Amino acid sequence: MSNTNHVTMAAIHRYDLGVIICKSCNEVIATLPTDGYKKFYGLCNSAQCLEKNKEANK
Repeated sequence: MSNTNHVTMAAIHRYDLGVIICKSCNEVIATLPTDGYKKFYGLCNSAQCLEKNKEANK
């Protein structure tokens, strides 16, 4: 279960309702200007997340 309680803190612009969340560690990577609240999943650049992703793709 992802913890996105700190998402509003990460939104720098007033209308950044889109959020990119790391699928491995659930950290907010970035925000996007969208018309409504939207969650997108990606992978952050931390070594731990990249290694975990490599193992999952084997």
